[in-house]
Amino acid sequence: MRWVPFVILVYLVIVVQTTLGRLLTFPNTAIGPVGPDLAAIVAVFLALRLRDGVELGLAAWVLGLAVDLTSGVGSEFGGAVGPMALAYALAAVVIFRMREAMFRERPVVQVLLALIFCLLAHGTWVSIQTVALGSGQRSWARYWGTLKQAGALAVYTAALTPIGCWALGKFARFLIAVQAGRARPSRARR
Repeated sequence: MRWVPFVILVYLVIVVQTTLGRLLTFPNTAIGPVGPDLAAIVAVFLALRLRDGVELGLAAWVLGLAVDLTSGVGSEFGGAVGPMALAYALAAVVIFRMREAMFRERPVVQVLLALIFCLLAHGTWVSIQTVALGSGQRSWARYWGTLKQAGALAVYTAALTPIGCWALGKFARFLIAVQAGRARPSRARR
């Protein structure tokens, strides 16, 4: 992983998510506003491409922390920072373990893995936030409503993932270092 370009990518994705991403949000649905999670698309792309699970976990944690720091719900949940970072790391490791059983370049697989990633990450985040707040401050009906909203977000993000993976694939050589076993032969062997 090349960390400097990755940090720049995280910054750009968060800026796009918080500005242009609002144009992609459906504000008036029956369950509340639903928009895509662009950082999740990056996390799924990295889960499909990186060879080291520790590197992936750290990259997903950084993406989740960036989402935590820029989410507009911090005041509602008492300003808790960290649940999304943990949820992203957990979901990325699950996708990393699943990817070997699938053809990574197929759009249907990317959609399925993004759906699983978002359901895990956002479902975990909603649950952690609810438990951290305590049952007296948040009703179960509101909890289930937020989970439905997270499910809709997961479907929307999954639908956009093949486009995002295609676009990120164009810049993969800047993000992902040459992996062991794929480097050019050294001059001593020639």
